[in-house]
Amino acid sequence: MAYTLKLKSQPHLGRVTPELLRPFGSSLVIWGAGAGIAVALFMSSVPIFQRDVLDKIPVVRDYFVDDTPESDKPF
Repeated sequence: MAYTLKLKSQPHLGRVTPELLRPFGSSLVIWGAGAGIAVALFMSSVPIFQRDVLDKIPVVRDYFVDDTPESDKPF
């Protein structure tokens, strides 16, 4: 029985492979979640961000409902 060498190509981006990034996975998840929360916090007052992103989250949607009567709005 002859043995043959089976080569598998590993996905890569330049020299960076998933195997190289595996030790940094948990740290990248924590920093990514923190960055996402910071962006949501700082962009929460921008109307287009509210409409496009925050209105799609059911719990957060009710927080941005404007219940102010028209007579109390200055503009």
